Amino acid sequence: MSSTNQRPIQTPSALKYTPVEEIRQIRDHVKATFDAGRLRQLQYRKEQLLRLAHLIEDNYTHFEEAYKLDLGRHKLEVTACELDMVVTEIMYLYSNFEKWAQPQKPPFDIKFWAFSPLIRKVPKGVVLIIGPFNFPLNATLSYVGGAIASGNACVVKMSELVPHVSALLTELFPKYLDKDLFRVVNGAVPETTALLDLQWDHIIFTGSPAVGKVASAAAAKHLTPITLELGGKNPVFCDANMDPEFTARRLLWAKTMNAGQICTAPNHVFIQREAQEALVDAFIKVYKEFYPDGAENAPITSLVNNAAFNRVKQVLEKTRGEVVCGGQMDEKRRWIAPTVLKNVELNDALVENELFAPVLPIVPVKDIQDAINFTRSQPHPLSLYVFTDDRDFEEH
Repeated sequence: MSSTNQRPIQTPSALKYTPVEEIRQIRDHVKATFDAGRLRQLQYRKEQLLRLAHLIEDNYTHFEEAYKLDLGRHKLEVTACELDMVVTEIMYLYSNFEKWAQPQKPPFDIKFWAFSPLIRKVPKGVVLIIGPFNFPLNATLSYVGGAIASGNACVVKMSELVPHVSALLTELFPKYLDKDLFRVVNGAVPETTALLDLQWDHIIFTGSPAVGKVASAAAAKHLTPITLELGGKNPVFCDANMDPEFTARRLLWAKTMNAGQICTAPNHVFIQREAQEALVDAFIKVYKEFYPDGAENAPITSLVNNAAFNRVKQVLEKTRGEVVCGGQMDEKRRWIAPTVLKNVELNDALVENELFAPVLPIVPVKDIQDAINFTRSQPHPLSLYVFTDDRDFEEH
């Protein structure tokens, strides 16, 4: 893909919040433009998708700098987990959406065959996308791409917790996309509340279950359909006969990525008590391989803000578990080393809530059914992981 000529972008130093009184005007303007039919033409959608891909491709360095300032993320992690993934998804949409947009004949049904029914793909209208801090581009621009491909306009609310990334995207949006159809709104609780008070044709929210409930309640007032991508306490079930080193390697990588600030990250590990030490030994070995010069010298992402750092610090101070790897902290840069603990009980502070941090407690149980029963008693996790070579254990 060739690049367009753009003047050098300076990574903004501060995020300017959108005045609350302008938010309704923004929504009304975008809706009026959508109603005018500019996105009905598939060719125009295709042009906007390509421009969205260029927005990322032309500005890799600037986004890498912004992520470094906000989260201390290494550019390799930014490229692999955010920029490349977004461009790949957008180009997949670019190559395929015209086929998906074609009318379809439904399967034969005796009740309707005489009417010669036809399914037409009609855009909903204006979509509100509320993005998270942990993957501020991946979890917003992928949805923007989907909105464009399906012929919808959208307003994007970026996270105020990553001000440099959000400010940079705010600057780039009108340079690449149709500013009458695609807008960015910035702010915190008042601005988000003002957005949710308005009527939208669809809402997409990525974030915590607590805020997801607020977004759902706001959507219900207008009977607005809403898509929620929420977090959860994702358990890991380990068979006593699993490969300890393979398991430790996979789990340590998962908790290091973005400092564990991922909605699908493993939250705690269940293992039969007699197999715990073998897994602990494997973690110690793999830890040394991952960080031969010490975790403090590795390019590990920081926690998003002081509140997140203090929350994790307090939980680690309360736990009755034993640290076997990591445990170092640097409050100045909101950094916590990947930390593995053993002998963590089911009622421990580490298991009480989603950790969203590079901390992994190992919870030994007498029988794996005890772990299953505990998990069923908790809110539904977003994902779960099983390490075993035993098909019966996996199905159980």
